[in-house]
Amino acid sequence: MGVRTTGDPVRDFMLQGLDGKSWSSADARRRGLLLFAIYKKGCGTCRFTLPFLQRFHEEYAGEGFRLWGVAQDSAEETREFAGQLGITFPLLLDRDLSVTGDYGLTHVPGIYVVDKSDTILRHAPAFVKDELNAMAQLVAERCGVPYVRIIRPADDAPAMKPG
Repeated sequence: MGVRTTGDPVRDFMLQGLDGKSWSSADARRRGLLLFAIYKKGCGTCRFTLPFLQRFHEEYAGEGFRLWGVAQDSAEETREFAGQLGITFPLLLDRDLSVTGDYGLTHVPGIYVVDKSDTILRHAPAFVKDELNAMAQLVAERCGVPYVRIIRPADDAPAMKPG
């Protein structure tokens, strides 16, 4: 199996968060849209992308939408990385890389939007400006809120930054 992408079946997971709680993707999907990003601290593209995901969280998190980071690092490294970047969305620990494996990822970040449909709605295989903005458009439409671009012209971000 290759990388899971748009239209493929969702592979649900339950992971422990930095907060010590268990987080279930199946439960989150039943309540609305879930965007999760699988990442690693040592990945330059992840370091570049996570502040945009923080912006996504600040603009859209609430009833009907959740955003999680799925870290391939230890709790200590994840906490330190989040502090450096000012990340406030929930961070979960993929300690045994089971979620990474279930999604067929060989590089990160892997960014997914899923819902109760059991099918991946959107997927970005790295930093892809148009895809992240399309994800924001989907979230805005589904949640009935105004669309806000996540990557803006003033950000001077590249169209794509491979992982």
